[in-house]
Amino acid sequence: MTTSTNWQRKLLLIFRSEKRLNAGKVFKNYDGKSFDEMKATTITEALCDIEALTDERKSTDLEIHLNNLKHQSLGESELCFYHNTLVILMRRKYKTDKTFAEFERLWEAESDYLLEHLSLRWIVSACDTFIDYSDDTHRAAILMNVITLMNTLRVHETRSFLQLSANAEPMPLLDERTDQLYAGDLPLYDGLTYFRIGTDDSLRNMRKRYSKFLKVDKLATTILLAVFEKLQNNQSAFATLRQLHRDDWSKWWLD
Repeated sequence: MTTSTNWQRKLLLIFRSEKRLNAGKVFKNYDGKSFDEMKATTITEALCDIEALTDERKSTDLEIHLNNLKHQSLGESELCFYHNTLVILMRRKYKTDKTFAEFERLWEAESDYLLEHLSLRWIVSACDTFIDYSDDTHRAAILMNVITLMNTLRVHETRSFLQLSANAEPMPLLDERTDQLYAGDLPLYDGLTYFRIGTDDSLRNMRKRYSKFLKVDKLATTILLAVFEKLQNNQSAFATLRQLHRDDWSKWWLD
């Protein structure tokens, strides 16, 4: 049993070492580059090694994995790619103190730019990174709201996908049920009710409570509010309820 455990540890160390191979070289590529310079540089095919592309979603080889990611980032700025590279380096446990310090520096300096140009996928990954590595428990707690919000929504959207009609089209809203939800509170389960469309103020109140965190951590709360707002402008369940809302006082989105 002991021998088996030792071998497992050795294999794990080898695997981790392979995942971090050439990480220092990757990091060094950005030495001397300013954030403004990276914002002004657009990722093009000329910056990718087309021949080295692979179908693997995650490669053990760090450089191959980053090359794949760079090709997926065509048209984006180098600063966004740099941000995503820092996330990947931390996932692979490369000098986490040093890498996280640079990650924090980037967010403190360029939060507005990152929130405007990063996809929700990478904003969520950034929140995961703060939660995993920040010593600020308030920041981690605030950003955990983003993760809970997104995972709950993704579960809902996945369930909806599984319930598609036979022709792979979403079922249309049923007028009868829409009228029921406009009329009053409809029981769901365990004392809960469905969202009372048109007038429900639950999401407005949730957003107001989110905003209170601004006094605790402005950066974390700005990220949380930005993610919540993005969900109102994508094809999400929030957007559906927004389209059906009637009461201007209890709206939860920004105009």
